[in-house]
Amino acid sequence: YHHISMVRWTLVTLVAHLVALIILLIVGLAVQARTTLAFTSPQYPRISSSSLSATPSTSTSKMAGGVLNRVTPDKVSLEIKDPVDPTALSQAKAILEELVDEHSMVGATSLLEVAKRLGDIPQDATTFIVSKEQCQAAYDGLTPTERTALTNIYGRVKTFAEMQRKSVVDMEMDIPGGKAGHTVSPCRAAGCYAPGGRYPLPSSVLMTAVTARAAGCETVVLASPRPAPITMAAAHLANVDLFLCVGGAQAIGAMAYGIQNL
Repeated sequence: YHHISMVRWTLVTLVAHLVALIILLIVGLAVQARTTLAFTSPQYPRISSSSLSATPSTSTSKMAGGVLNRVTPDKVSLEIKDPVDPTALSQAKAILEELVDEHSMVGATSLLEVAKRLGDIPQDATTFIVSKEQCQAAYDGLTPTERTALTNIYGRVKTFAEMQRKSVVDMEMDIPGGKAGHTVSPCRAAGCYAPGGRYPLPSSVLMTAVTARAAGCETVVLASPRPAPITMAAAHLANVDLFLCVGGAQAIGAMAYGIQNL
């Protein structure tokens, strides 16, 4: 009796598996038939190999009922946009014309006036330079949490930048008639920019000034309008040589052309 029960259970299991396979087969055939119907319907006719071999002069093929269109180069309009907003560009040029003197340098007096007018510094300010003593005081005034975070970021950026610099080395090889290679030399000076405003970005100071130091730049200049204390603290950590309290086109122009008597 036990043997007969096992045989019956085996037969039941086999029948169940067979029914499951039949159901899967029916579902698969139904899906395939539906897909074939969709791609052979009047709305979406089947795409044949001949319809894909349209000549280049055909701007729009009849394949897929107009769903797929062949566009030739002569039908493509070339739209070249200026990467710089024209209004912003004209304003920046006007600022530079006001700043740059006949010696192709930025006048200190002109820069001070422009910085006041554009709100980079207070109206009663007598200089646009943030001193090293001010940066030191800002760093000393940080909370322990702020100082720890800033110091940790500085250390990580410095370690990575120095390792990255060591990975780029001079190389030279012999070639027929001479030698070929490259040398890696740092810029004499680096101009760094940290945005000012409501949300200070001390990370911009560290990511630019610290990497410039690691690259071997002799002079590192930082520009940031209305700098927050933590921005000045970051400048102290990065040991920038000159901190300009200006922003915008006037800052870029000052660092690019140089400032008289500085």
